[in-house]
Amino acid sequence: MDYKLIALDMDGTLLNSKKEITEQNKVAISKAMAQGVKIVLNSGRAYDGIAYAYKELGISGADQYMINSGGNIIESLDKKIIYKKVMENNTCENIARDLKSEKINYVLIDIEGNSYDSYQEWMEKRMLNTNLAIAKFMIHTHKRNLEETAEKLHQKYDAKFFVVVTSKRDIEIFPKEVNKGKALEKLAKHLKIKPEQVVAIGDLDNDIPMIKFAGLGVAMGNSPENVKIISDEVTADDNHSGVGQAIEKYVLK
Repeated sequence: MDYKLIALDMDGTLLNSKKEITEQNKVAISKAMAQGVKIVLNSGRAYDGIAYAYKELGISGADQYMINSGGNIIESLDKKIIYKKVMENNTCENIARDLKSEKINYVLIDIEGNSYDSYQEWMEKRMLNTNLAIAKFMIHTHKRNLEETAEKLHQKYDAKFFVVVTSKRDIEIFPKEVNKGKALEKLAKHLKIKPEQVVAIGDLDNDIPMIKFAGLGVAMGNSPENVKIISDEVTADDNHSGVGQAIEKYVLK
């Protein structure tokens, strides 16, 4: 297959456990770009937490794109937004009230990556900057409580929201139609790239929608079994340049 776009998760995928991009990953990405392949970082991070990686990879220009905040925003590297989906304030207030009543600690994350420990704190900040909006809720748990808390949140919110495990300790709540796969689908359409021409590489549950969307979905070697099962292929782990190995094997001519 002549692949045209590679979507990459960052933490646990492009980045190793030291939060570095390995040389093998850099070289493979550079070779793919030389073939005309688009590289799209698709991360739960906000713009600034992703932009530095593009600089390190030598990628720039108004025709280059990122997907940030876990699928809430698609924007070019010159910050032109082509898609944005955020939470309404009354929705945030209701969720915050429910979580507090359940004694579940949370933070609200805005579209710039800032966090707020309460709905009241968020509203005070928003009064100073009405352009801000909430992208998601994050619930930080102990490892031993992750599954129990996740199940409780799935039961309560799945009907109206997208609830997903994003790390070994974190669960996030997004607007219903927001996930990495939906955003990747929108960007591919914008670029007139077919799903079968897309490669997606990730490691955790929040990467599953984009792995399923792509013509070739690749799980990292450090992924849990449920992610590996739904993927087309499994590559090496993040500390052994799994991204670079996958690009060399499946993309480079």
